[in-house]
Amino acid sequence: MIRVAADEDWTAILEVHRLAFGAEQDVPRLCEELRDGGFVVSFLSFVSLDGSRIAGHTMSSWVEVEGSDRRLLQLSPLGVLPELQRRGHGSALVRASLDGARELGEQLLLVEGSPAYYGRFGFVRADELGLLPPPEALYDWAFQVAVLDEGVELPQGRVVYPEPFRH
Repeated sequence: MIRVAADEDWTAILEVHRLAFGAEQDVPRLCEELRDGGFVVSFLSFVSLDGSRIAGHTMSSWVEVEGSDRRLLQLSPLGVLPELQRRGHGSALVRASLDGARELGEQLLLVEGSPAYYGRFGFVRADELGLLPPPEALYDWAFQVAVLDEGVELPQGRVVYPEPFRH
């Protein structure tokens, strides 16, 4: 089951990301700073449940295009408890994010992640469509876009992450 994350879920959400990404990763900090900084679209922050337990979480936040006042949505991060991975939680969270972005009227959804994983949901290399990764992106090939409205012209240029991504 997927639902919108509630304020009382945040302790469990941070634990999901700590366990999913390991103690050396900075994902729990990123989640808190994106949320506290007002970058997150609250109704696009989703949890997946295993019974009553939070098994996974994802959220979408606003990023910008350099030299433009255009804002775009980026799906990040996506985490699932290690013992519950490969059971459909992550896929359900990605689908909920795509559906939510469409309902919001967004033309696209960005992600930085595994092409093998996200390609199943229609994500393709963003630079091939004119959206260049921000300098903080680890790999050009991992910066991807899902086009949600084929009938519109996509923005062009370098994506700019908000401050929490730059730490």
